[in-house]
Amino acid sequence: MASHANGIPANVVRKSFLSGILLGLILVILGWILIPTTSLLSIASVGLILVVYSLVGYFGFPRISPNILALVNVFGLLAGTIFASEILLEYVILPKDNTSWGLIEFGSVFVLYFLSGLFAAYRSKNTKDGIVSAIMSAMLSSVIWLIFVLLTFYIFRGTARQEFVFRAEGDFEDFARSGTHDFNTFVMEDFLGAGFFHLLLTPLLAAILGMIGSLSGKGIVQLREH
Repeated sequence: MASHANGIPANVVRKSFLSGILLGLILVILGWILIPTTSLLSIASVGLILVVYSLVGYFGFPRISPNILALVNVFGLLAGTIFASEILLEYVILPKDNTSWGLIEFGSVFVLYFLSGLFAAYRSKNTKDGIVSAIMSAMLSSVIWLIFVLLTFYIFRGTARQEFVFRAEGDFEDFARSGTHDFNTFVMEDFLGAGFFHLLLTPLLAAILGMIGSLSGKGIVQLREH
C-alpha cells in the first residue's frame, strides 16, 4: 500500500513533483524558443539537473515514510511559497533595491530547511530522516522557484515594470560589464545560470542545515527522555 502524507498518497505527491519538473523543463525550452541565441549548453545544463530531480522524485518519494513525507510537503511548499511571493512582490511593489529582500527570502527558507530536519529527526529519532527531509524540501521548493522565476520573466518580458525590476537587481550594470552585445540573450543566460546553480546548490545547503537540524532534534529527544 502506498504511504500517505497528511492523507495524500505518496504516488500523488510524486506525480505532482514530476509534473512541476516537466513544467519547469517546458519553461526552460520556451526560453530557447523565444530567444534562439540562448546557448544550448545552458539549456542542457538546467535540463540535466531537472532529469536528476525527476529520478530522485520518482524513486525517492515512495521510499519516504508517511511522517517524513508530510514534513517534506509542509516545509517544501512553505519554502516554495516564500520564493514565489518574493518574485511576484518585486513586480508588484517595485523596490529600488531588492538586496534586503533576497536576504530575508533565503534566510527564511534556510530556517525552514533546518526545521524540516529538526522535526523529522525528532519524530523518527533518526538523523538520516532529517537530512532526507531537508533535501527533499529543498528540491520541492527549488522547482517552485524555477517555475515562478521563468513565468514572471516571460509574462512581463519587455514591459516597463520588468525594466524597473532589472534596474533594482543591477542587470543592466552586469550586462555592461559582461561584454556581450545582446541584452535578451544575456538575461536568458543569466536566468538559466541562476537556475542551474539554484537547483544544484540548494539541496546541498539543505543537507548541511538538515544535518544540524537533525542533531538538534535528536538532542531534544534525548533531553526529554532524561
